[in-house]
Amino acid sequence: MTLLKMKKENLITVAGVVWLLAGVNVALIGARAAVEMSGAAVGVVVALVVGAVAAFFAFHAMFGTIVLKNAQRIRGLDSERLNFLRFLDLKGYLIMAFMMSFGFGLRLSGLIPTWFFAFFYTGLGCALALAGASFLLHRAFGEGWAFHARRAERDALCREERIS
Repeated sequence: MTLLKMKKENLITVAGVVWLLAGVNVALIGARAAVEMSGAAVGVVVALVVGAVAAFFAFHAMFGTIVLKNAQRIRGLDSERLNFLRFLDLKGYLIMAFMMSFGFGLRLSGLIPTWFFAFFYTGLGCALALAGASFLLHRAFGEGWAFHARRAERDALCREERIS
């Protein structure tokens, strides 16, 4: 079906939008869990914020690597026009299905307390949303763009691009 096909560079945009929306959704679940704890003491609130920041940094490092690998995989695909579902490979879809199922299961089971979802989902969601933004920036600025590039490396790359 040609209706479902798009330029492979646009698959990076699809990935960015999907990751961004998923991240915002997960962060909102975490924020709602935090609001449900409205009577919590100041120490608990501080612990939740610290936990959310720690979860963010733990997942942000992992997601940054996934963004780079996935963008390179998409750019390396053979055809110029591909089905929009190719923004993820089979392994990516399996991981996504497992993570969503596991998250739903944990929340519905009642085995994990609300405070855990408050910090964990907030940090995870923000990291996912930033990964989505990284995909979009990767699409906008091209293959050489990297979120974590050192300033000197990024400046050198920009100078090389201006020269050529």
